[in-house]
Amino acid sequence: MASLSRITCHAVHDMPPQAREGLARELFAVHSQIFSGLDFDEFRDYVVERPAYRTWIYVKHNDAGSLVGYTSMHAFHLDVAGRASTVIRMEAGTLRAARGRDLTMVYAVLRLLRLWASEPWRRFCIFAALTHPSSYTFLSHYAPVIWPKAQRETPAHVMQWMEELSAAFDLDRIDPANPLLRRVDWVTLETPEERHRWRTSRRADTRFYIETNPGYEQGHGMLTYIPFNGAILVRSLVRFLVGRAGRIARLVLGDHRPAAGSTRPGNVPKNVSRPGPEWAHTRPPSL
Repeated sequence: MASLSRITCHAVHDMPPQAREGLARELFAVHSQIFSGLDFDEFRDYVVERPAYRTWIYVKHNDAGSLVGYTSMHAFHLDVAGRASTVIRMEAGTLRAARGRDLTMVYAVLRLLRLWASEPWRRFCIFAALTHPSSYTFLSHYAPVIWPKAQRETPAHVMQWMEELSAAFDLDRIDPANPLLRRVDWVTLETPEERHRWRTSRRADTRFYIETNPGYEQGHGMLTYIPFNGAILVRSLVRFLVGRAGRIARLVLGDHRPAAGSTRPGNVPKNVSRPGPEWAHTRPPSL
């Protein structure tokens, strides 16, 4: 029976070096089943040993106690365009069988709310170079404000901030003519069928990502900027909880529906369509 993954939060900034090393090795064993492109030392430096003001890592375990995924959140104190800012960088990965079975976003938003409330005079944002359409589709679905966005021109000052942040985090351009595309070298492992579903998705935000970053399969990332404050975070949390209410209830209470492949014809009304690739954002492998 499907159930919610168990989440454990590690405050990495308070952990001794030996404990951080052990955590990095545990996470890399899962990471290497989801991504290619980084060796262990690169992964440790990128996910665990970032020179951030604060780093929290949410580790996911299934009912059997096996590690099935992680979400790493780093808070950097920077000056961006002359203003004191807190910049959030995140990395995440979840094994295919465990996707969509956790409440990491709830924990992450509550963490960001506490962070914002402690210093509300600072400018806050999430800054990323997203290497898979699932990540952008997921974020654009739940974030009230996100740049770039389909059918909307990114404001010049936001492009300037992203350029400044790209330099701060050593994100090199792929194409001198396209400031949004950066070299990340994280490649999500996926089957040809999965790649085809993403490339033929009917969702506007997914299509926008594919058109903007057609080389994501080579580890290219698309710069993404999400400004936030308390009100934006609450709106995002409400969107997530309302949109996932049914699935969360089934996972918490137990899903007693017939397993895939065992459904009898009479169990499913003929006029009920099954989810298509446009809803694939509900199970993102990565951020």
